[in-house]
Amino acid sequence: MTESTSDALPRQRWQLLFSRTHPALRMRQADLVAEFERALREEGLPLAYTRALKPRPRIKLAANLPVGLELRGEVVEVYFDDLVPIDRIEAAATRFPEGVELRAAKEVWHGFPSAASQLRAAEYEIEVGGDAGLTSDDLRGAIVRLLGADELPGLRRRGESERRSDAGDRDLRPLIEDVEVLHVDPEAHRARLRTVLRLDATGAGRPEDVVNALDLKLRVLSAVRTRLLFVDTPPIAR
Repeated sequence: MTESTSDALPRQRWQLLFSRTHPALRMRQADLVAEFERALREEGLPLAYTRALKPRPRIKLAANLPVGLELRGEVVEVYFDDLVPIDRIEAAATRFPEGVELRAAKEVWHGFPSAASQLRAAEYEIEVGGDAGLTSDDLRGAIVRLLGADELPGLRRRGESERRSDAGDRDLRPLIEDVEVLHVDPEAHRARLRTVLRLDATGAGRPEDVVNALDLKLRVLSAVRTRLLFVDTPPIAR
């Protein structure tokens, strides 16, 4: 007996590199996946679905998408039941919601590990504001002290402890891989930082973690997740 199409494994796998900017910054992750599904279906592409009681589209984001944060280099994997050429992928991308843009697309061998399983960190650019005394030397000195610290105490966030409460301390230091100064404007009392923060199953750093850990009076003005970093970089991100 021939296996039906619905029971067969997906025939093709694509990795899509996309960005999310205004006005889609507040779009929740589940809503974005639903928008991807809608766009692909409207273009008539043979999107693959799970064989669960309530089938779900085989659309898998490499990383969780924080609400409100601009994203410039996110990866999503999409599976199809039949072969789809790249021009059809690009056509479907024109149906994405405003603020969500396809940057690149690449067909990937089924045996390659999923992007989500290879994720290790993310790179961010953070604009911070300080007081009238903010200088490049002060900022660089604070970063040296941060990176040289053995521990950086901080409060747990909801979902990061075994209990449902947010109470309890945690060590921020393992979540921060690198921090550097990109630019300082002493007249505007502003600076731009680049940081690499852990983003895997063991924990996730956030831009505010870095700013709060610096022993200066700073506040986050804006933050952008510029790209994802992987143990074994997936083809689309190379």
